[in-house]
Amino acid sequence: MWKCALLIGILASAGLSQDISGDLPYVSVDIRTPPVAVQTDGGYLLAYEVFVTNWYDKNITIRGVQILVGDSSPASLEGESLDRAFSYLNPQKGLLLPRQSTMLVLSGVIDEVPAFLDHRIRFRVEGEPRDTEIRYPATPVRRNSLRIHPPLRGDSWVATNGPGANNHHTAGVMQFEGRVRVPQRFAIDFVRIYEDREMFHGDRKDVHNYRCYGAEVLAVANARVVAVRDGIPENPGQAKSNALPDTLDNLGGNRVILDLGDGYFAGYMHLQPRSIRVKEGDRVQTGDVLGLVGNSGSPYPHLHFQVTDGPWPFTSDGMPYVFDSFVRDSMGVRDEIPLDGRVLTFDDGPKQK
Repeated sequence: MWKCALLIGILASAGLSQDISGDLPYVSVDIRTPPVAVQTDGGYLLAYEVFVTNWYDKNITIRGVQILVGDSSPASLEGESLDRAFSYLNPQKGLLLPRQSTMLVLSGVIDEVPAFLDHRIRFRVEGEPRDTEIRYPATPVRRNSLRIHPPLRGDSWVATNGPGANNHHTAGVMQFEGRVRVPQRFAIDFVRIYEDREMFHGDRKDVHNYRCYGAEVLAVANARVVAVRDGIPENPGQAKSNALPDTLDNLGGNRVILDLGDGYFAGYMHLQPRSIRVKEGDRVQTGDVLGLVGNSGSPYPHLHFQVTDGPWPFTSDGMPYVFDSFVRDSMGVRDEIPLDGRVLTFDDGPKQK
């Protein structure tokens, strides 16, 4: 059973590849990164993107999206539910102009992992009396194997802008060297709350008033440091703009990138300037302190954490992972990725060898 709503955003681009079956010859569908099933709260999270391009000289409207496992349909969106799913990035809802592309950000939790998913997308071509359905069959589903230790310690950490929700991470498409990537597909912004569930007490512009500010950031595995960015000034709390221009080099503020091996790289963003304790080429052990949570390149203090398939944090593709142990809802959890909004406790329990 699909337990979360589909999340859909829009991307204005073109030239997407075609691998479809159906009766609509001037619409192309492409799933560039097949879903990877990763264990989470209540089952297995699937999070991926479907690109749809209108090659007609007329407008078309997406009127329904259906995901099938065999003959069953664990997820279906239409009408108001489809409109709500489009609301984050697409003010035109399902309307696609000629030569325009849409990115459907699909996310849900399932009980069992299928070998394949089929997708059916229902359209109405402007001026036509009936809908036309296009099918994109046999998308393979893989399983995740990356297991890491949490990047923080202590209680009351909230996984904000996290997996399983429609936010600037899951819909954060970057185009680099002719390829579309979603670097923050499984990224999490960790904030820490007080007993009253507030992130700060007192003046919100003073970063020292945020509970997470100054927390130690930890290596999630035995790894090699491949990149360090320091010297970016911090912003005040609730900043409207960053201290430095938003170039690829400055995005994310002060950061550390770890090579975890096997094509995985862990990125830590928004660290305090001059708090970073490692340099490029260093070897670190699981649990080593890398730096302190700050507010460089960010509107409010938090730790942005992500795993990608390359060392450049915003030109690589986001990869799923699980934390070896944490506490959620007063219960110990092992080998899961936290979903958006979950409140977590990290301790110094089992670490990756």
